[in-house]
Amino acid sequence: MHKSLVILALVAGCGASDQHNGSAPAAAPAQGVTAVPAASAPSSGLVGLYESGPRSRPNQLCVTQRGDTPQFGLIVWGENMRSCSGAGTVERNGDRVTLTMTGDSACRIDARIANGAVTLPDKVPEGCAYYCGANAHLEGATLRRTGTTAADAAKAKDLAGDPLCG
Repeated sequence: MHKSLVILALVAGCGASDQHNGSAPAAAPAQGVTAVPAASAPSSGLVGLYESGPRSRPNQLCVTQRGDTPQFGLIVWGENMRSCSGAGTVERNGDRVTLTMTGDSACRIDARIANGAVTLPDKVPEGCAYYCGANAHLEGATLRRTGTTAADAAKAKDLAGDPLCG
């Protein structure tokens, strides 16, 4: 897992850019991804799998619990197989979720959670560009909860096809 994350971080960091290419946002409506209704999701727990986009290459956020600290893995796809990806710790405070990347560049994303979906802000800190390939971005991505267990979270895959939350 750690080897995969190092490779993932290196690939994602290559050609990082703050520029947007004017393409459709990474938060395009899910095609073929079925969301878990909000009523079936625990109100305070974050563990599980959140997805959007096509089944062939879904944007994914997985959350697992390791000891006292919830952890996440994230991949958001852009054009031409470019993506943003990273992993770290996650905290929830009411309708706010804070994703803090563990890596070589400071990236703390204050997202919103409502109705079984996590929505990244329209602007993320500059340091987050480190985790994105050229013309890929995290801004505005919305991922809907599709699973509520650690087993569901384990279904998320990184760029190399290894578990994103292993």
